Amino acid sequence: MQPTPSDATTSPRMAVVVACVALFTDMLVYGILIPVLPLLPAMAEAGPSATGLLFAAYAAALVMVTPIAGRVVDKRGSRGPLLAALVGLACACLLFTIGGPYWLLLTARTLQGAAAGLSWVAGLSLIAATVPLQRRATYLGLAMSMVSVGALAGPPLAGWLAGLGGHSAPFLLAAALLMIDGALRLAFVRPTSPPSDDPPTALDVLRTPGCWPVVALILIGAAVTSCIEPVLPMQLAREFGVGSAGIGMLFALLTLVAACLNPLVGACLPRVSLRALTLVGAASAAAGLLLVGVGPNLPVITAGLVCLGSAIALLVAPASALIGVQGAMATPPAIGGAYSLNNLAYAGGLVLGPALSGPLTEHLGFTHACLTLAGFLALTVPTFIRLPRKYAAATAESIQIRDRRGQHP
Repeated sequence: MQPTPSDATTSPRMAVVVACVALFTDMLVYGILIPVLPLLPAMAEAGPSATGLLFAAYAAALVMVTPIAGRVVDKRGSRGPLLAALVGLACACLLFTIGGPYWLLLTARTLQGAAAGLSWVAGLSLIAATVPLQRRATYLGLAMSMVSVGALAGPPLAGWLAGLGGHSAPFLLAAALLMIDGALRLAFVRPTSPPSDDPPTALDVLRTPGCWPVVALILIGAAVTSCIEPVLPMQLAREFGVGSAGIGMLFALLTLVAACLNPLVGACLPRVSLRALTLVGAASAAAGLLLVGVGPNLPVITAGLVCLGSAIALLVAPASALIGVQGAMATPPAIGGAYSLNNLAYAGGLVLGPALSGPLTEHLGFTHACLTLAGFLALTVPTFIRLPRKYAAATAESIQIRDRRGQHP
């Protein structure tokens, strides 16, 4: 039986470079829009409800495209989805540069979300398919760090450039980065021949042994990221008089901590207990929520945000490596299906976090909401205990399963 396209002719080193640049560019454009988009005249005329729809269009398109992206990656390799994502993001930037009318911005935002779905699945799959097992977790962690760096750099760059040259200036920078990004994708990602088998989907990957705890880990990591985003800024402004610039710096610190720790956690993954690592991540998240919730001053809250940033790395980096192992267990192997499942679970966590923190804060107050969320984390401990003890043991098990099914590692 012919295996799924593995992008094996692509250099592992260049696969990492291409994937990291692709994810960085995608998140940089996402970050650029945060301060620029609400200020466009077309958005001011459309009103708050239309603005909410515009931001929701990104998530909706990402979720809809993600399963398709996984299917295409497993049938054709990463090159096609990466190039399609580049075209979609370039068109979105062009439409954002025009700046209106509203329906054009909605089209651009939808294109941007679709491009993100393609880039995330294809980029992470490219690393998983080309990098040897011993180094894979490290480079997946590095790729997740580039996501954080792009998201961190986008808003301040956009604000500075918009002040110098108007709302179109940040998108001109994005266009220049897209040209470099496109050259890398075209030059270094090789086409692959399609498999003779019909590849499995994300649902098939979900049915592989031990997949549910991994999916839960992804969802919890994303929820930790998102639960404080809608409620902490108001608390900081109301109780401590922190302005928008200060709030931005505090959230930037959280992102920076996660970005620095992601590759380090990935490098440690083959050498330490996987369960212990993720349990430390859950404990760090709970400690962060407690410090943020009861903190009497900004230094304590800052320490809580450092704990939350550490938790993100300790939860997300192992999950991004483990989901690739689950894809290898599918029949036939489904790396694209695995990372489309990763995207869907992560998106679910981004929805779950605010869905919990918003109503809890409204009914219980900020402090009790944070304490309740920390309590919810304690209830997830059985999930972490069901993870493999060692990352190497999990990969060895995946190889044994494939061998029993008549496949080759």
